[in-house]
Amino acid sequence: MRLRILVMVFLGLLVIVSGCSADGSDEHFSVYNTHRSVNYPPKSAIEYPQDQVVKKEFEVTTQWQTITFEKPLQINRHGLMGLHLAVDQAPYISTMDDHPLNPECNEPECAINIACLRRLSDGVIIRPEAVLIGDNGVEVKVRPDGHLYPYSDKSIMTIALRTFKDVNSPSPPFPKGIKAITAMRIRSTEPFLIRYLYWNVDRYPFYD
Repeated sequence: MRLRILVMVFLGLLVIVSGCSADGSDEHFSVYNTHRSVNYPPKSAIEYPQDQVVKKEFEVTTQWQTITFEKPLQINRHGLMGLHLAVDQAPYISTMDDHPLNPECNEPECAINIACLRRLSDGVIIRPEAVLIGDNGVEVKVRPDGHLYPYSDKSIMTIALRTFKDVNSPSPPFPKGIKAITAMRIRSTEPFLIRYLYWNVDRYPFYD
């Protein structure tokens, strides 16, 4: 009888422990659907030698973290370059979209939030802040200035990070002396998951 009671108590504890573990896991995956496979941009989408897909998934938090690139991102000085942060599109809308959660305004905050993400569940704006680090140690601040919806994966939306002063000014070129980007420091007003990074040259060339 005593042995049966001990066995029942032991089994009960196992159920409680496994239940707690499952709750924590489910909560994480309800926010980040990491079970979905990612279709990276195909080779046919690579137009310039400097274009590069970084197959690295990580969570951006409110604290600064440094991401080092195993293969440095090469600079193309005859095109407008941007580092695209690929995210799952389903939980968000762009702050540029025509949507009731995106009221028109003329406040300075609107320029700051342009091309950011708005979380559909609560309407909160997710604004990433990033600094690219050159191979010469020079740091370049970049800001969201656009989006990309890759045809290779309709479930993905990207936030384009580029160097620019304001929404009405062209993006200035990277400082002379930088040949490649070796790392990035990044944080955000709200946590979000990056599925991969896409270093991309736009097809609208400019000359410095």
